[in-house]
This record gives sequence, C-alpha cells and structure tokens, in this order.
Amino acid sequence: MQYSLKNGFLWLSIYVLLALIPMIIAVAGDLPEFRTFWIEFGVALGFMGLSLFALQFIFSGRIRRIAPKFGTDNLINFHRQIGITAFFLILAHPVTLIIAEPSFIAYFDPRINFMRAIALSFVTIAIIFITVTSMWRMTFKLQYEYWRLLHGFLALAIVFIGVVHAMQVSHYMEPLWKKIGLGAVMSAAMYMVIHTRMVRPWMNKKKPYTITNIKEEIGDCFTISLKPDGHPKMDFIPGQFAWITIGSTPFSLQQNPFTFSSSARSDVLKFTAKTDGDFTSTWKNIPDGTKAWLEGPFGSFTPVKGRHLFFIMGGIGVTTAISMLRTMRDDKDPRKTILVYANTSVEEITFHDEIEKLSFEIDLKVVHVLNEPSEDWEGEEGYVTEELLERLLPDDHSNYLFYICGPAPMMDMAGIALHDLGIKWNHIYMERFQIV
Repeated sequence: MQYSLKNGFLWLSIYVLLALIPMIIAVAGDLPEFRTFWIEFGVALGFMGLSLFALQFIFSGRIRRIAPKFGTDNLINFHRQIGITAFFLILAHPVTLIIAEPSFIAYFDPRINFMRAIALSFVTIAIIFITVTSMWRMTFKLQYEYWRLLHGFLALAIVFIGVVHAMQVSHYMEPLWKKIGLGAVMSAAMYMVIHTRMVRPWMNKKKPYTITNIKEEIGDCFTISLKPDGHPKMDFIPGQFAWITIGSTPFSLQQNPFTFSSSARSDVLKFTAKTDGDFTSTWKNIPDGTKAWLEGPFGSFTPVKGRHLFFIMGGIGVTTAISMLRTMRDDKDPRKTILVYANTSVEEITFHDEIEKLSFEIDLKVVHVLNEPSEDWEGEEGYVTEELLERLLPDDHSNYLFYICGPAPMMDMAGIALHDLGIKWNHIYMERFQIV
C-alpha cells in the first residue's frame, strides 16, 4: 500500500480527536470555579499526558487496519516520540501544580493519605523507568521478553492509577456520568493490551504450525520452515512479518517479530534470522516437529502494482526483499528490480547463490557493496553512499518504489540521500528490525 497525505491527515485528525476525549469529558457540562491559570494549565497537562499514554495501547503497530496506512517503522517511531511527549506531560503535571500552589505537595505525603502518596510516587517512578528502559534497553542488557512484560504491566498501571487519581480529585470529574465516561474510554484503550497478551494467543490455539526444517544460511543465519497443522496457511503479502512463538503453547513471554522470507506462493512458510539474540541463537537447536504459533501478518513494507522496485539492503535486512524476489519469480513478474546489497565481506552475503540465480530468472540487477572486500573483488567497496545511489538511480525513477532495510546508520543515510536526490517521500519505505 502506497503512503498518501490523505491517509496521513485523516489518521492525524482521528488521533487528535481521540487524544482530546478525556479533556472534552472534563470540561463538558457545568464547570467548577476557575482557579489560577497555572493550576488549570497543570491540570490540562495531566489530562493530555494520560490521554497520550492510553493511546499508546492503540497506535503501537499491532492493529492491521492502522499499520498498513503508514508502515510499522513509522508507527514504531511515532509510538516512541509520543511516549517521550507523554513522559514530559505527566511529569510536568505535578511539577507545574506544586510550583503554582505548594500545598499540592501534600498529594505525595504518606502521612496525609498513605495509599494516594504511594500510588502517585509509583506512577512517577514507573513513568521514568518505562521511558528510560525503552530508550536504552540494550544498554541495560534487559532481555526483550522481560522488557515487554514490564512495559505492558507498568503502562497499564500508570493509566489505571491516573484514571483513579482524576476521579478521586474530582474537581472536573464530580458528576457520575463523567467518571463513567472517562472510565469507559480508558478501559477500552487498556483492553488493547489484554487483547494482545491474552485474547489473541487464545484465538491462535486452534491454528498451530509445525517446524519441518531448520536450514543454516550464509552469514550465521538460520531459516525455519513451518507448515500449518490442520488449517490453511497464513496468507501474506511479500515484505510483511509475523509474530512467532515457539513451544507447546501460544501463551508465552517469548514472542518475536520476523519477516517472511518465503515466497507468498509457497505452501511452506519460512523465516530467516541472524543468530545475534537470545531467541534466534536457539534456532539451530530446535528439533523438527516442534510446535509454533503465528500472529499476523503485519506491515506495509510491500510492493505496489505497476511500480518497479529499488532495494537498499544491509546484512540480514535482505530477508524483507528475498520474499518479494521469490514471489516475483513464481509469478513471472516482469517488473524491473534493482538490489543494492551491503555486507562486510562475500562470506556474509546471505542468499548469495540464490540472489545470483534470481538475477537470471527475473529482471533483477544486483549491486553488492562490501566494506571489507578481498583483493580480487571487482565490485563496489566501502559503504552505501549518496554518490553510489545517484549513479545507480534509473532515469525513470519516478516509476520506482524504494525499500530500505538494514543497520540503522545505513537506513538513515539512504533515506536522506534518496530525499536529496529528489525521490518523493511516499515512494520511500523503511523497515527496522529493532522494534524497541
């Protein structure tokens, strides 16, 4: 699906409207006596921070009707930026109130109201913890599965305590209908976490998959092959991904997203990953016949009919392209395709032989870029640069869509370079493997 300003403005309007609902509920009906500007401003910060935090449950990339409009990469970045904004708004709420009226410090005094002080102190610590660990999870060496559990639990706790706090203060929430309205809206948002963690795995119980093969690939990568067990296989568009759980039950902390690497026409679903994480490092030891569970498909990193394809891939990021290339081969797709593939050395080029074969089966031009080439290497050397992309850019580039996936520095550079070379923003698709 191609991005558009129409979809952008539509969803931005929906988002703003949803974000304002708690504030609208608060100011509806008879208003209480006006205090000072800074007190009312501080209260407004609290409502907006609570609202943005609750919306994180909805606009986090796991809803299929939302993700295809913008792409998972854009939604994750949006989720991160809105989370930081909500962090500052929520912390600014008590700070502004206390500066405007020092007596508000009593809300944190356990001698006056022990439970309230504990709850508000917990929220303050939790919002700092959830933000810091989200931004620097790898620095703290926090395992993804445990981070994800903590992230969901703390987020639910922050929103729940925020709603209870607004109701107990009751300055704007005195009427019962306002309490019910705010509770209903926030409960609907919080339910999204429960739906993701509990309802979806329960729905997937009837759709198990069996791992039929584990294949070692070039570049310290492994491909797992799965067949559906008593149900039709998951249909997907090449370039999409699914969340995978391996084991006897779909109810597991271990759930990770991986891009399909198989052709969309294949009866077997395949996923390829590099052994650089706690989960993927175990793939080589998984015995055939092991159960697996899939949730998806997700993502809009997908081809659009009538458009030629220009891939800029780095390392294992090529899995997002290999599924499209394999599907094009099976469909006898006549479109032009260019693959710029960056790696450290020839020994690191995953799918090397198959990509070379594909270049004879479809209209595919392959350009390898090696950072540490051997002495007899005759191809491109160094890194993907704007100068290289300018040389490779086809004359009719307005008929191409550009797909970028790989290490973050390469992606950032390539995205900016394409923009500087005159490529329209809605012709550029980016997909990052680093979810958090």
